[in-house]
Amino acid sequence: MHNGAPVHFMNRQQIQEIILRVLAECGEQGKEQELPLDFPVEVSAKHVHLTREAVEQLFGTGAKLTPKRPLSQPGQFLSEERVTLVTSKGRIENVAVLGPERAAVQTELSLTDCRTLGIDAPLRMSGDLTGAGDVYIIGSMGMIHAKGSVIIAQAHIHITPPQAEQAGITDGQRVSVTVGAERRTTLENVICRVSSQAALAMHIDFDEANACILPKHATARMKIAAGRTGNTDRYNGGNSVREMDKETDTEKETCVPEFEGKLITEAVARKLASGSKKKFALAKGVILTPSAKDVLRHAGIEVYWQEGRRPI
Repeated sequence: MHNGAPVHFMNRQQIQEIILRVLAECGEQGKEQELPLDFPVEVSAKHVHLTREAVEQLFGTGAKLTPKRPLSQPGQFLSEERVTLVTSKGRIENVAVLGPERAAVQTELSLTDCRTLGIDAPLRMSGDLTGAGDVYIIGSMGMIHAKGSVIIAQAHIHITPPQAEQAGITDGQRVSVTVGAERRTTLENVICRVSSQAALAMHIDFDEANACILPKHATARMKIAAGRTGNTDRYNGGNSVREMDKETDTEKETCVPEFEGKLITEAVARKLASGSKKKFALAKGVILTPSAKDVLRHAGIEVYWQEGRRPI
C-alpha cells in the first residue's frame, strides 16, 4: 500500500511489451517515405560563374560570353570560353565558364579539385559564398584574384512548384536520394530548390558520381522524413585540406623580398631566372605556380618566404 492505494508491479513480459511498442512507434516516426517521382541525375563538372567586370578582365574590354550549348536548366549555357585556376599548390586548366553573367564570381569544385589546389572550401549551395575559398582565375587576356569565390557544391534537386506540391516538399527541404547505379547509393541531406524556372533534375559533382559508378542517363528517387528541412551546413571535413597543407617553421632565415607581385607564373619565373640573382624572398600571399617552381629549381634559384619560413 502507498498512501492508501494498492501498488501494482509489472512483470518482465509487460515491460518488454511496452518497450517494443515504444520502439515501434519511434520507428514509424523515423521512417522515410519513398516518393513515386523519378528524375535524371546530372553531373556538374568544375566550372566558374563570372560577373560582367570579370568577363572583361579575363577576355578583354567589351568581351561577352559566347554560348556553346544550352544546359538543362532554362536560360543557362556552357560558353566557348575557358579559364585556368591557379594557387600556390597547383593549377587546373580548361575549366568551363557557365553563363549568363552573375552578380558575383563563383567557382564550383569537387573536394578532389580543392585538394589538388590546396583550397579549404566549404560545402555550399550555389549563391552562398559564406566562408568561400580564394583562387586566381586566368583567362586569355588577363587574370583576377577571385577572393571568397570557391565552394564545393551541395548536391541538390531542381524542381518546379507543381512537382514539389505533388511530392509534398518545400523549397530548401532536405531529402534522401537513392541513385539507381551499379553501386546503388543513397545520398543524405540533398537540398530541394523549388522554382518556376526549374527543369526537374538532380545535380551532383564528379566525386559523388564516381562514388556510385554513375551510368549515363541515370535516374534517382527521393525519400522524405518529418523534420528534414533547413539550410545547408558547412562541410565539416573542409579543414582537413588546411591541416594537410600546414607547414612547420623548421628553418629560419631572413631574406630581403625581391618580388612584390601577386602571382609568379612560368613566364615570370623565366624572367627571374634570366637575371643574376640566385635567391628570392616572397611576401606573404604571393602565389608561386608549380611550373614556376620547376623553372626556378632547374635554374638553381632558391626561393624563401619573407617571414623566414623554410625554403619553398
